[in-house]
Amino acid sequence: MSTTRHDLTAAFAATGRNHPYLAFTLNSLCNLDCVFCKPRCMPDYGHKDRPLTTTDYAAIAAEAGTWKIRKAHCSGGEPTLRADILDVIAGLADGLGAGAAIGMTSHGNLRRGLSVETLRGAGLTYLNLSLHSLDPERSATIMGGGDPRTTLRTLDDALSLGLQVKINCVLQRTYLDDAFAVAELARDLPVAVRLIELQNIGPAQALFDTEFISEADVRDRLHEWFAGAGEVSRDQLGVRSPGKYLRPDGWAGSIGFISNSSCATCSDANRIKITPTGVARPCILHNRDIPLKPHLADDTLDDAFAHLFQAMLDRNTNDAWQGFHYVDYDLRWDRMERPEGAPVPLPLLPVLPSEAAQPSCTRASTGER
Repeated sequence: MSTTRHDLTAAFAATGRNHPYLAFTLNSLCNLDCVFCKPRCMPDYGHKDRPLTTTDYAAIAAEAGTWKIRKAHCSGGEPTLRADILDVIAGLADGLGAGAAIGMTSHGNLRRGLSVETLRGAGLTYLNLSLHSLDPERSATIMGGGDPRTTLRTLDDALSLGLQVKINCVLQRTYLDDAFAVAELARDLPVAVRLIELQNIGPAQALFDTEFISEADVRDRLHEWFAGAGEVSRDQLGVRSPGKYLRPDGWAGSIGFISNSSCATCSDANRIKITPTGVARPCILHNRDIPLKPHLADDTLDDAFAHLFQAMLDRNTNDAWQGFHYVDYDLRWDRMERPEGAPVPLPLLPVLPSEAAQPSCTRASTGER
């Protein structure tokens, strides 16, 4: 390498941004079907993951540890559907070393034979739960199945075992009262509820005009909660992604906002996305992708991480951010041609041939309150 590991990590530290962390998408499969995600709308749903092995994850984590990376996050799809999920978590924890943060995003309706206790035993230290309504019927309409009562039991188990817990709740006008009820869980529980703006991309395009509501509008509606609320540092919450977190007076937990539609976040970006196939993406909108499988085979992961760190440093000159860096859309991009070094235009879903069978992706939120 012409530039040393020390030089690159020092240069990144000088930017003032949080140190990078690994964000793995473990699969594209999900047994739910949220209206703003709808993974099953992909014509090749679940058939092209060609996932990394547990040995691959352990090797990537071990190399990342030499670059002072101390956090790995697993998402999907639904990551707990992987039969080897415990081995994946254990490999990441061992690779990054003692004191590393190992997390996961899940809908919390864990499959039979899997529990928060076994996940924690494998090395999980925090859990992000997707929860958009406390009402079972309304939740099923939003998420295409599942049961929020099961998610709440998973939440209780995680807290009792000492895991940090964050709740992800996507804001929709039709379900605004539901989101506020989810947010109010933080009144009595030491959790960070993250209210997430809807994004005008992919399946959510069918909802955006009628369902989008901004952080500013929500803050105005919840002004009594936030009057005199103290800000909670992201370090205190173990959070490295963008967001502002406030703890209303007397509450056990906090409320945060992730507002990619109304507030750009790329200046604070520090995630290295890694797809199920092992493609590492230091930036979602600008193609500096690098396949890790050849580097795993040739034992040259050090070169791969040098590329990733340099690409993250170069992102300071990328005018294509548009505030969309934190969109978790890499699964669909795994099936797209991405011209190297060129901005990729929105919308992000691939254009399918007219003769291709296209499942319906236009189911909007329903129900009135």
